Amino acid sequence: MTDILDLDGWTVINKRLDGDEYEIEAEYTISPDFCQKCGVVGGLYRHGPKPITIRDSPIRGRHVRILARAKRFKCRECGGTFIQPLGGIHGAMRMTERCVEYIQSQCLRDTFVRVAEHIGCDDKTVRTLAGDYIEQLNAEYKPWLPEWLGIDETQIDGKLRCIVTDVANRVPIDMLPDRDKPLVTAWLHRFKDRSVVKGLAIDMWRPYKDAAQSVFPGLPVVIDRFHLVRMANQAMDAVRISLAKDQEKAVGRDWMRRKSLLRMRYKNLDEKGRFNLQMWLDNEPHVATAYRLKESFYDIYDAPTRAEAAGRLDAWRKSVPADMKKGKKSFQPLLTATRNWREEMLAYFDHPISNGYTEALNGVAKVINRAGRGYSFDVLRARLLFKNRERAQPPAVVEQLMSRSTPAHETLMEALGNRCESCQGVFESWMLESHHVRPVVPGEHTRRLYLCPTCHRRFHTDSASQHDSLSTQ
Repeated sequence: MTDILDLDGWTVINKRLDGDEYEIEAEYTISPDFCQKCGVVGGLYRHGPKPITIRDSPIRGRHVRILARAKRFKCRECGGTFIQPLGGIHGAMRMTERCVEYIQSQCLRDTFVRVAEHIGCDDKTVRTLAGDYIEQLNAEYKPWLPEWLGIDETQIDGKLRCIVTDVANRVPIDMLPDRDKPLVTAWLHRFKDRSVVKGLAIDMWRPYKDAAQSVFPGLPVVIDRFHLVRMANQAMDAVRISLAKDQEKAVGRDWMRRKSLLRMRYKNLDEKGRFNLQMWLDNEPHVATAYRLKESFYDIYDAPTRAEAAGRLDAWRKSVPADMKKGKKSFQPLLTATRNWREEMLAYFDHPISNGYTEALNGVAKVINRAGRGYSFDVLRARLLFKNRERAQPPAVVEQLMSRSTPAHETLMEALGNRCESCQGVFESWMLESHHVRPVVPGEHTRRLYLCPTCHRRFHTDSASQHDSLSTQ
């Protein structure tokens, strides 16, 4: 395709580079055959031109402005005047439909301000189009119940928001504005067929368990192992910090620098690490006790059966010395958790599911929130749920594209911010490929850019197809 505008029915008259912006003069060649006011066929005559400026999606990293020579028509029947309908142009915005689609895609991946900067429009325009698009997505979206349900929360804008996921398939299902029991219960009650759910993975927030039991009587509830082993590490760290206060400052700083030795599993340390750790533990018996309590708690999850795990748990609880059961900065919080959530902890050995994906998604939500302060809850929810919706392709195509990605390619794309060098949009790294891009206007040179599939399709030349090349224009 050699037409840089690539809009059906449009003819490019002239193109030039105006500062840092492409200016394309064009006209729409298809005239209306009936009056847009009264509907009478025929009886139209031209009533002078009407210049219109239209925004298009970026090309080669530059803004694009179309100077359209629109025609005005007058109806002999009703006397009404109107501008010819322009194909490929959004009805409410002076933008190409392609530009609106670009905004819709990127508003879920990039900040509104940055999308506006790439196009050369006001960020209020982006917010308006994004709001309409998100409203449409929400109306079409139907949450579902998976076999293995994950429920967790993350703090956004000073408020804890409940996040629901399909932990087996690692897919987000919904984000709720709060995490209280009535809201979670109402969300679960909305589904008529709840028999599909086999188990629930949660953290130690009792309203989640109570809500699930009211909706799914007898449903297995599993406490994610990572919540508990993290508590074991935190308890060990708390003991180390407390003991360090009784040491000289230099010793305390040395302990802090070497704390990674304590946090790692002994079996994962190399020979040097084991030697250094053993020297430390031999000289500090209280640190050694805290470390062995941490290690033996991890060993519970290495048990082959639930019965064996239960025995190890009971033995571990008895092994905690009295001086490490005092206050929150000790092993007391973990002892309390393993007492109150014993059944849910041991349920892991019957149903070894993890809420790790939900935890990871919580981190993603926080990153989204930091990247664009002031987002409404609806925008945050949409970015979490629908961010990758547009890139859905047949599995075979996705597998083929992903197979091309190498560590070097990943590193390069990370340096580029995973951005297409033509439209500046954010994409998955495996979607960006290197192509030759020919000049748009005189004075430019052929460049090799990493392009998204849309930019590649838009500027792929007929000659390139004939030579099985990836040249673009």
